[in-house]
Amino acid sequence: MSIPEYNVRHSAKARNIRLKVTPEDGLVVVVPRGYEEDRIPAILNRKKAWIADAMAQAAQTRRFLEPNPSTYLPERLSLQAISETWAVTYCQNGTRPGISLRAVDGTITIAGRTVTRDDAVRKLNDWLRLRVRDSLFPLAQSLADKHHLPIRRLMVKSQRTRWASCSAKKNLALNTKLLFLPPDLVRYVLIHELCHLREMSHSRKFWLHVQSACPDYRTLDARLREAWKTLPSWVHAPSGGRA
Repeated sequence: MSIPEYNVRHSAKARNIRLKVTPEDGLVVVVPRGYEEDRIPAILNRKKAWIADAMAQAAQTRRFLEPNPSTYLPERLSLQAISETWAVTYCQNGTRPGISLRAVDGTITIAGRTVTRDDAVRKLNDWLRLRVRDSLFPLAQSLADKHHLPIRRLMVKSQRTRWASCSAKKNLALNTKLLFLPPDLVRYVLIHELCHLREMSHSRKFWLHVQSACPDYRTLDARLREAWKTLPSWVHAPSGGRA
């Protein structure tokens, strides 16, 4: 195996050389500032087997993340997190400007003079944000109160690769994609991020906090790493929505 193309990133925080492979960026070599880059090829040669496995996994992930054709319109939403299933229908309305979404009795109707895939995804993502606020915000607040972890602010985001995130300012951001996960995985994601209110890094102390709140976290974490494969591919498309 020859060494694949790679990008080098210099980091002020890095103490040692680090390799990572992502579906978006391929092979990335993170080095401390001042590191002699001519030493990198020898290290990559020693890591050929690991690189080959990581590149193959990234290629598989990339296939799952590739969007459906531009003409594809979602026909069904299965929101496992809140036990809801919605049919999605589209109505060409030649009299009203703009695009509208109406959700009634298990059916979402998106109407407009012309409804493109981008229009539909944007409207659906806006609606999913509301469902997160209505259903997952109360759950997050309840778990925070139960474990005495004060949240400063709850937000909704449509991040591409993160289920949720927690900031040092005690802001918790939830991804709309959480709605497509089973309830036990949603609860684990929330507990994981809430524990960052006590410990921002993934240190041993952090995982002890997670274990205290969620004893089976290892099993759940392993399931979560594979859960993205179950998401409908259209949710990975840019929505143009607000953070």
